Amino acid sequence: MGRTAPGFPAVRMPGMGLRRRILLVFLVFTLALAVLAGRLVTIQVVRGEALRQKALDMRLWQVPVQARRGDIVDRNGRPLATSTDVDTVYVAPAELQEAARKGQVDIEQAARDLARVLHMDPQEVYERLTVPHAFWYVKRRVTDAESRAVRQLDIPGVHITQEARRFYPRGGLAAHVLGFAGVDNQGLEGIEAYYDEKLSGKDGYIATEYDALGRPIRLPTVQARYVRPVPGLTLRLTIDETIQYIAERELERAVIQHGAKGGVIVVMDPRTGGILALASRPTYDPNRFGDFPRQNWRIKPVADAFPPGSIFKIITGSAAVDAGRVTPDTIVDDPGFLTVGGETISNWNQAGLGSVPFREGFAHSSNVVFGKMALALGKPLFYQYLDRFHIGQLTGIDLPGEATGIVPPMDQATPLDLAIMGFGQTLTTTPIQMAAAVAAVANDGMWQTPHLAQAWLDPEGQVVEEVEPAERRQVIKPETARTIRELMRGVVEQGTGSRARIPGYDVGGKTGTANKVEEGRVVQKYIGSFAGLVPVEEPRLAIVVSIDEPSGIYYGGYVAAPVFQAVARDVLRYLGVPPTREERTDPKRLRQVPNLMNLTRQEARQRAQAAGFEVTFEGGGPRVVGQFPAAGAQLEQGSTIILYTEAAFRQDEEGRVTVPDLRGLDYAAAAERLAAAGLQMEARGDREGVAAGQQPAAGTRVPIGSVVTVIFRAPASR
Repeated sequence: MGRTAPGFPAVRMPGMGLRRRILLVFLVFTLALAVLAGRLVTIQVVRGEALRQKALDMRLWQVPVQARRGDIVDRNGRPLATSTDVDTVYVAPAELQEAARKGQVDIEQAARDLARVLHMDPQEVYERLTVPHAFWYVKRRVTDAESRAVRQLDIPGVHITQEARRFYPRGGLAAHVLGFAGVDNQGLEGIEAYYDEKLSGKDGYIATEYDALGRPIRLPTVQARYVRPVPGLTLRLTIDETIQYIAERELERAVIQHGAKGGVIVVMDPRTGGILALASRPTYDPNRFGDFPRQNWRIKPVADAFPPGSIFKIITGSAAVDAGRVTPDTIVDDPGFLTVGGETISNWNQAGLGSVPFREGFAHSSNVVFGKMALALGKPLFYQYLDRFHIGQLTGIDLPGEATGIVPPMDQATPLDLAIMGFGQTLTTTPIQMAAAVAAVANDGMWQTPHLAQAWLDPEGQVVEEVEPAERRQVIKPETARTIRELMRGVVEQGTGSRARIPGYDVGGKTGTANKVEEGRVVQKYIGSFAGLVPVEEPRLAIVVSIDEPSGIYYGGYVAAPVFQAVARDVLRYLGVPPTREERTDPKRLRQVPNLMNLTRQEARQRAQAAGFEVTFEGGGPRVVGQFPAAGAQLEQGSTIILYTEAAFRQDEEGRVTVPDLRGLDYAAAAERLAAAGLQMEARGDREGVAAGQQPAAGTRVPIGSVVTVIFRAPASR
C-alpha cells in the first residue's frame, strides 16, 4: 500500500503494468518516426535523383527524332544509298482530349478530316487519336502535299515531326549488296543489316512538359527540351558502281539468252580482297522491296551452296602441285575411267586422253586425272588444303546469311568420296568461297578475307576507320600459284574455256558443269560455271560466273565463259589496264567458220577439216547442237572449233521434247536454242529482226526432230 502525507488525501502511484504500456507506446512511436525518417532519407538522398528524373520523365513527353542514317557510297564516292528527311504525323492524345473538353475540337470530325487528307480509313485514324498513350503515330513518312494539308487543318494535339527515309538512287543496282532498311530506320537485309549499328546513328527527341491532367505547360519558364540526334557514319564500299553495272548487265543478258532460272557473278580485286561487283538474279528494287518475292532478296553468292564441278579443279590442282605430287609435265594415264572401291568414275565426255602431261589433263578437264590427284594427296593432306582455302568454312565476308557449304567429315569420307571431291562433286561450295580461292591463286597464293567495306567516314567526310581484310595468309607457295595460272591459261588457249578469250589479254580460267542435288538426290538440272583471272602474269581481276539451270546447252564453257569474257573485257578497259600482248593474225590465213549445226559428229568433223579447222566435242550426244565460234565468223586457219553435242531438253518415254520460248531472240540464238532442244527451225519474215511468234507455242510437247516455224520481225515494227 502507498503512504500518504499528513493532512493530504491519499494519491495512488501508477502501477508497473501501466508504466510498461506507456513505455511500449513511446517505443512504437519512436520506431515509427525512425522508419519515416529513414524512408525520407531514402527518398530524398538515396533515391532522390532517380525519383526526380522519374517525375521529370512523367511530366516530359518525348517525341522521337530519328537520326539520319549514314550514306553508303561506292569506292569512288558515288552514292548507292542515302537518307532524305520526310514528315511524319503524330498525336498527343491527352492534348487532343483536353481541347475536346474545352469544345475546341470534335475528335470524330478530326479523324474524318485527317483520314481524308492522309488517304486513310477514318475508323483507323480515330483509334490512333484516342489511344491511351502520351504519343502515337498517325501516319509515318507522308508526302509534302499530305504534310501541308495536315498543317492547314491545325488540329490541337496533332503535330508533325521529321523522320529519315532510306532512298536508293540507282534503283535495283547492287540490291543484294545493299539490302534495305525498314520504316524504323533499321537495316533488314544486306550490308544495311550487317553494319546497322554504325549506319543507324543515335536517335534524338523533343520533350514537352505536361501537367497532372495531361495539359502542356505553356509558361515562359518552361521550355521544351531538344536532344539532337547523332547521324550514322558513311560507309564507303569496295564496290565500283560502273563495274557493278557491267556485271549485272551481262548476267541479265545471259539469264535471258539461255532461259536460265538465275545466276551470280562475283568480281574481286585479288590484290586487296575487295569485292568490285557482286550480282545475282533474280533481283529486286530496295526502294520497293515489299513488291518482290522474299526469295528475290536472298544473297545467293554467299547464301547458296552448290556442287562447284570442274572449277574446283583449281583447288585440287593447287594442292597437288604445292604438295609436290605433280608438275605440269608429269605424265598421267587417262583411259577415260577410274575404278575406286568397286565403283567406276568416268570423264564428262566418256572419252580418255591417254597418257598425257598433267597440263593437258587440266586443259581438257579430265575427271580421271583429278580423281587420281586427290587420291595421291590422301585424305589428311587433301582436307588440310580444303581448310586453307576455307572450303566448308565461312569466309567472313561482311554480309549476313553466309553459308559454309558441305564437306563430308574426313573420318567418314571413303576413297571414292575423295576421288569424286577431286573434281568438284560430293561437296558443295558458295560462289564467294570459289572467288576467294581464285583470288588467292591470282595473288601469288595469299588468301584474303573477301570484303565489301573499305572505309568509314564521319558526317564531314573525314575517314575515321580504314577497313582491312580480317584474315590474310599464305595458302600455297607463290611459285605454285604462278604454275596454276599458267595451267589456267592453257584451259582458255587450248581447252574448254575458249569462249573466255579476250583479244590483247592473257586470260586464265576453268570451266565447270555440275548436276544439282535436291533432297539428297542428283537431278537432271545443271549449273554452268566459269572461274577466271586476268591478266595471267599480274592479275587485276578474279571473276566467278555461275548460270543456274540454263535451258538447252548447259556447259560452263558455253553459258558462263562468254559472260566472263564480256565482263572482264569491259572492266579492263574501264580500269585502263593495258593489253598484255599484241594480237597478230595473218589476214591471208583467215577462213570463214562453216555451219555445223545438226550434223553428226563425223559429218561435222569432215566439214570443219575441209574448211581448214579442227574440232573438239563437248557432250555425249550424236549431233551438234551448238558451236563456237558461230557460223560465219572469221577464224585463223588451223584453229579449233568447239562443238556441243548434248541437249539439256530430255525426251520422254514417247520421244517428245518441250518447245522452248524463243520470243525476243535473234535468228542465230533462236536456231541455237531449237538445236539444243533437238528441233529444227523454219524461219519466216525479217531474219535481221527478232522472234515475235512461233508455232508450235512454247511449252508444247512435240516429237524430237520436229520443225518449229519462227516469225522474225524488225524491232521497230514488232
